[in-house]
Amino acid sequence: MAAQISEEPELPEEVTESLETFHEALGKVEDTFKPLLETSVDDLKEKMDPLQSAKLDLVVAYSINSMFWMYLTTQGVNPRQHPVKSELDRIKKYMGKVKEATEKKEASLRLDKGAAKRFVKSALWQPDAGKGKTPEASHKEEEPPQKGESKKSEKRKSEGKLAKSTEKKKKKKR
Repeated sequence: MAAQISEEPELPEEVTESLETFHEALGKVEDTFKPLLETSVDDLKEKMDPLQSAKLDLVVAYSINSMFWMYLTTQGVNPRQHPVKSELDRIKKYMGKVKEATEKKEASLRLDKGAAKRFVKSALWQPDAGKGKTPEASHKEEEPPQKGESKKSEKRKSEGKLAKSTEKKKKKKR
């Protein structure tokens, strides 16, 4: 009887490969969580904003529940009919809420380029280019054209006024 206990039972090759893959994956999980396990949660959370802290809490909770899901599977229990299923669903719901909050935060930080251009453009001073008046002339009222005068003659009058004003300026400089 002692000889039978010391012998290991032969497992099918598929099961052996699955167990080796599971063991490797478990090692990777342990390596991933090593930094979290070596430092205190309070020290980590001091360096984080509330949104990052919530993400950390959710990742830890999801990971623990996922590991329990795997444990139940190895014990032959159907995890879909266990309360761990509802817990994982609840955590996923909160992950969605945190994701929405993150997107809102990022959206508030983005610059609406079109609105910024309109804002700057309306804030800048622009001369009345279409009217052809100088700032001095815009303050003076022009006399309305008399009967028979055309727009060309109106233009000649304004050019004449402009020429007279430039002559006056030249005389003042001398």
